[in-house]
Amino acid sequence: MSAWLAAAAPFLPGPGGRILDLGAGTGRFTAALGEVATVIACEPSAAMRAVFPGGQLLVGGSAEAIPLAAASFEAVWASQMVHHVKDLEAFAGNVRRVLKPGGHLLLRGGFGELPLTRWFPEAFAADAEGLLGVVTARLAEVGLTLTARIEVGQRYADSAQELVDKVRTRSLSNLAVLADDHFADGLRALEQDAPGLTYPLDEQLELVVFG
Repeated sequence: MSAWLAAAAPFLPGPGGRILDLGAGTGRFTAALGEVATVIACEPSAAMRAVFPGGQLLVGGSAEAIPLAAASFEAVWASQMVHHVKDLEAFAGNVRRVLKPGGHLLLRGGFGELPLTRWFPEAFAADAEGLLGVVTARLAEVGLTLTARIEVGQRYADSAQELVDKVRTRSLSNLAVLADDHFADGLRALEQDAPGLTYPLDEQLELVVFG
């Protein structure tokens, strides 16, 4: 968490500012961002909202139809959610609408192959780099241009047991929306392969900033 906040710090407002945590899921980053500025979380999934931690500001709504006022935020944080967006043009327009002039959109995600792609290929974008190119083009159309791409490495698991236990929770939104039979097949394959992997298992993600 500290690595992500450090990477994001130059593009986030300070106290008194407002951040939209878009596609907030179960609130993994909401509280941490709340230490920097006021945060409002927006999540379309009722199941995710049901387990969202208390004490945080949360609204239901999608990235294509953000139910918040124009020019409300200095920053929009969107973690590992852009692959779920069905209408990228509407997404771009809504982000531009809720951002104040000079604000930033911060996309957190894996735009290369991630460790779990091997067992859950249906859960991750087949061409994540290509998807980022399309997103960049749609954002440029509304006046948001690519400002920075920052690679952030993070530890995913220190052991085979930790890897399997973490995946079994299905807490990643990619896995949560996967068909049950596909998830079960992938989990069985992972359980067989996990002892033979090299640990610690790390992954490289990126913070892609538009402003």
